[in-house]
Amino acid sequence: MLKINLENHLNLDNKIYIAFSGGSDSSALLYLISDLRDRYELNLEAIHINHNISDDSKKWEEHCKSICETLNLPITIRSIQVETSGDGLESAARKQRYKEFENILEEGDQLLMAHHADDVAETFLLRLFRGTGSDGLGGPQLKRSVGKGTLVRPLLDCSKKELLDFIKLRDIKFIEDLSNFEVNQDRNFVRNSLMPLIGERWNNVSSRISNTSKLLQERNKIFSQLFFSKYKHLIGTKILIKELKQLDSSTAIDIIRYSIKEEGIAYPNKKVSEEIIKVFLLSNPGPNAEVSWSRADMDQPGGRLYKKDGHIVILKK
Repeated sequence: MLKINLENHLNLDNKIYIAFSGGSDSSALLYLISDLRDRYELNLEAIHINHNISDDSKKWEEHCKSICETLNLPITIRSIQVETSGDGLESAARKQRYKEFENILEEGDQLLMAHHADDVAETFLLRLFRGTGSDGLGGPQLKRSVGKGTLVRPLLDCSKKELLDFIKLRDIKFIEDLSNFEVNQDRNFVRNSLMPLIGERWNNVSSRISNTSKLLQERNKIFSQLFFSKYKHLIGTKILIKELKQLDSSTAIDIIRYSIKEEGIAYPNKKVSEEIIKVFLLSNPGPNAEVSWSRADMDQPGGRLYKKDGHIVILKK
């Protein structure tokens, strides 16, 4: 039976929103939390973001309204027009969706999202194939800030199969977005082609990968704490080149990477990192020395490094 420990994840006295797309995952979460509403006297509300991308978008919106009426649950509907402006469609939709969440959440509010172990495994493999470092393989956080509120992912330890079993047991109606089965998108290929193939060889593969991702996240956290305690005087938007050159290249590039992370800029890939070392550390950078990069999916802003007054200066691109 699908279970989550709300007391360990949430402040039960504060407002709780559920991100509700109408799909199987968010439907399972919605019913699961609704079941607990009376026991914990929860102040509960659903949020549905209509992206107006699919021809069925309005039908999905009406479905979500109907489900919430059945459950006697208030729902906030936001209709948006996704503007790509250089982003991929999926990335642009995600950005605008989160912007709407930020506009809705007040201080202390909590937003529940239905990310589960299979989502973690898919993301892990996608990032692995793209050559992501250990930070990117560490998986999503259980909690993180969204605007004035907090995003919570209470289903990270649950598998997709457990969610579907719960849906079937309760005979819950949900939306099936047929675009999720198109394998021309990388995530859909991993989900629909690669994961089932791996699963034929190894049981519970999503949980295994998710556990590895969680272990990496814990190790990354410990490493970050130790690294910051030793090099916090160097980490920032202006880094003294002379001091960096006294360190080995791997430590120097980690200082630059942590400084980049603090600014919310996309990490440079291995090739760009090697260029940064070559330009700023293995030579005497001139006044026009500069390295810049972008993230392919535009999910985070790119970065720009240049020399000024003996320092590496870090800016968003």
